[in-house]
Amino acid sequence: DRGLLVAAPAPLGADLAETPAVKSVASNGPSWEELKAKEKKKEFMQSQLFIDGCYTPLAIERLCEEIADSGGVDLLLTSEWPKGVMSTLKDAWPEEAEVRKLAKGAARQCSSAAVAELAVAAEPKYHAVGLGGVFWRRQPWRHERRGEVEASTGLLKCGVCRMITLGAVDGSRPGVKDMPSAKYSYKKPEEEVAPKPQKWLHGLELDPKAMPSDADGATPNPWTQKEVPKVDPNLPPERPDFSGMDKEEKRRWMHRFGIKPDEMLSASDKIQKENEPKQKKEKHKSLYKVSEKEKKRRKTGTDSHLPFSARERMQAGRG
Repeated sequence: DRGLLVAAPAPLGADLAETPAVKSVASNGPSWEELKAKEKKKEFMQSQLFIDGCYTPLAIERLCEEIADSGGVDLLLTSEWPKGVMSTLKDAWPEEAEVRKLAKGAARQCSSAAVAELAVAAEPKYHAVGLGGVFWRRQPWRHERRGEVEASTGLLKCGVCRMITLGAVDGSRPGVKDMPSAKYSYKKPEEEVAPKPQKWLHGLELDPKAMPSDADGATPNPWTQKEVPKVDPNLPPERPDFSGMDKEEKRRWMHRFGIKPDEMLSASDKIQKENEPKQKKEKHKSLYKVSEKEKKRRKTGTDSHLPFSARERMQAGRG
């Protein structure tokens, strides 16, 4: 058997170098038994909902089927954050900047595409998240399918989803690795302020029979598939906007590229201006038609283009 031939130990006293037969078999790839075992393992993984305490794609598929049969979900509870939830958000107000910074770090490390798939399928009224260790209420986003049809207009009126992330009881940040902020901090060690305790208990008022309604400041659905606009290759590249960057993002930019974003834009504009072809000024054109003889006279400044008799008459007139 080929698999046994590859795995068979060399006899005592034999040369350590492989024989040509073993080399040819090893270069052909995995054996039939290995491929069969790998296929069986894949089938087993696809037939299990949970493996070692972790959910599988089959569990997400079954949940989506149950959500479709349930007719609607009012409250969705997950540990992980839905991936892409930070999109469609506007810049934070100054009083929310610190909390938004913590939320960005938690979303970067605790997000899951599977949870985003569940959020899109369920379109709940509330979505509570456990990981991250930060209390944050995201701006509501609008549903796209779940709603009630208005009898007067016949249009579908959709509601919103309010996402709330909770802090940890012990004040930790589960799922988030602490960043080494002391090395790149703008403050002295004695000026560092301890993080504020995050709220870990929050009450909700749910009314399953309530009609869907819009909310102030609601954003579009973060997972709406937008049509990619066609880009004209003749158009100049878009100018990046760094106005929304905070101090930490500017510091990381400076550490990576060795230049500030504003200085980089100024240098790019200067290079672009130097490489632009210089435009030649158009020559002034007279509105009146000028004969070739007149052009020659104006160019030379003499009357050599005139016949002898004409030059004599002009000379007599000058005298």
